[in-house]
Amino acid sequence: MMISATAKAANLTSLAGALTKAGLVETVDSLVGITVFAPTNDAFQAIGNLLTNLTTHELTDILTYHVVAGAVVYSSTLKDNQKVETVNGERLTIRIDDDGVFVNGARVIMADVLTNNGIVHVIDA
Repeated sequence: MMISATAKAANLTSLAGALTKAGLVETVDSLVGITVFAPTNDAFQAIGNLLTNLTTHELTDILTYHVVAGAVVYSSTLKDNQKVETVNGERLTIRIDDDGVFVNGARVIMADVLTNNGIVHVIDA
């Protein structure tokens, strides 16, 4: 399954809808060797109506902040204080402690979901 189909199958409907709204479905499905830190539906709901007020460019910037291209990053290879660069040029910081794996403070609640073109880690924020 490709990233967009995996999002739907994992009931990440808010992410799937945001990808569609931003016109990014084909883009994320065509990238090879990517890692996606996918927010849950609750994470999207936590930001409320913010999404409806965003321009396509702003939404694209937010979504590409959750994608690391050119590297399939399995949870077992993540290191504490590791920095990874996202598609939009920003950097994410990985933190690992007794409570789990965190990406800029968002907890990884489901790791290593394999797709045809990469891997998905579901995050709670």
